[in-house]
Amino acid sequence: MERVLDNPNIALRHIQIPALLTASSRAMFVVLAPLKINPPAIPTLLVARVCAWLTGARLVIDWHNYGFTILGMKLGPTHPIVSLARRFERCFGKRAYAHLCVTDAMAADLRQNWRISGQLVVLHDRAPRHFRRLDTAEIHQLWTRLLEDPQLEPLQPLSADGALLTARGSDGTIDMRSGRPMLLVSSTSWTADEDFSILLAALKLYDAAATSQVVARSAGTAALPPLAVLITGKGPQREHYEQEIAQLGLQQVRIATAWLSAEDYPLLLGSADLGVSLHTSSSGLDLPMKVVDMLGIHELVTGANGLVFEDAGELARQIQDLAASQRSASDGRYQKLLEGAAAFRSVDWTTNYQRVLELF
Repeated sequence: MERVLDNPNIALRHIQIPALLTASSRAMFVVLAPLKINPPAIPTLLVARVCAWLTGARLVIDWHNYGFTILGMKLGPTHPIVSLARRFERCFGKRAYAHLCVTDAMAADLRQNWRISGQLVVLHDRAPRHFRRLDTAEIHQLWTRLLEDPQLEPLQPLSADGALLTARGSDGTIDMRSGRPMLLVSSTSWTADEDFSILLAALKLYDAAATSQVVARSAGTAALPPLAVLITGKGPQREHYEQEIAQLGLQQVRIATAWLSAEDYPLLLGSADLGVSLHTSSSGLDLPMKVVDMLGIHELVTGANGLVFEDAGELARQIQDLAASQRSASDGRYQKLLEGAAAFRSVDWTTNYQRVLELF
C-alpha cells in the first residue's frame, strides 16, 4: 500500500458514499443493487470506457469475476435486474486494449461467449511476498502473543506454558511441541458463497474419529492429534455460525472465530498446518484470493500442492489422512503437499505481475 500512496503517477480520489446507497429496504436494494455489488461493474465499466476515449488512454480490464453472477446470488439468476446487469457488463466490458483473467476457464468464457476484442492474458493470482512459512521461533512468538487475545480463548485448553504449538527447552531452544494440536485455519467473509456447515460437519466427523482413538494414544499408539481451528473474518453470517459452533460439543476439536489485523493474518497462515477454503464461485470461473493466500486453487491445485473436496465426508477424510501423515515418519503425503505449496510460493505477486506487464 505504501508504494501506491507514494507513487507520483497514481492519484487517489476519495468518493463519498451517498446515503441513498446505504438504504437497507428490500425495494431500495432491488433498485440500487447493481451499484452496490463487488466487483462494481456498474457504472465502472461505462465510466472507464468514456475516460479512456476522452484521454486516449489504454483501457485494461482485470477480470476476477462477473458482477451479474454475484448479483444473481442475491436476487436470483433470472431476475430482470440481473439480466440488465449482464447486458451492461457484456456491452461495456467486451472492448478494451487488454483483458487480464485469473483462470484459464474465465479466459475461455470471455473468448467464446463474450467475443471480446483486445489482448487476452491469463494472470493467476499469487500472494504477496510476505505470505510465507514461519520458522519455529516466529511461530512461538506469534502464538504466545495471539493466545492473549480474548477471541482465541477457546483454543487455550490445547496450549501448554502459554504456547499453542511450540515449547521452550531447558537450554532456551524452541521446538515444535510433542503432542501438539494440528492447526487448521479458514478465512471467510461469512457470506452465502461460503457454506461453513460443510466444515462444521467435517469437524464433527474428525472429532468422533479422534475421540475414539484417545485410548490408543494413551497406550502409546499413534493416533489422530487434537485439532485447533481458527476461522478468521467478519461478515453477516458470523453470529449464526458461532451459535452453531457453541452447540457442537466437540472433545478433540477446539474452534475459535476471530478478526485479526492485516499484519497478523499472513503470520497466522504462515504458522498453520492446514488451510481450508469454502468459497463457491458465483460464476464457476473465478479464483478465491483466500486460497491464493494459502496456496492457490482451480487449475492451480494439483495432487502435489493441495486437495479439493465435494462434501463434508470427503473433507473429514482428507483432514484425518493428513493429520495421520504429519505424525508418521514413513508417510510422506503431508510433506509432499508442503513442498508443493513452497514451490507455488516461489513466485510472488510482484514477480508474476511483472511478467504480464512485459507483454504490453
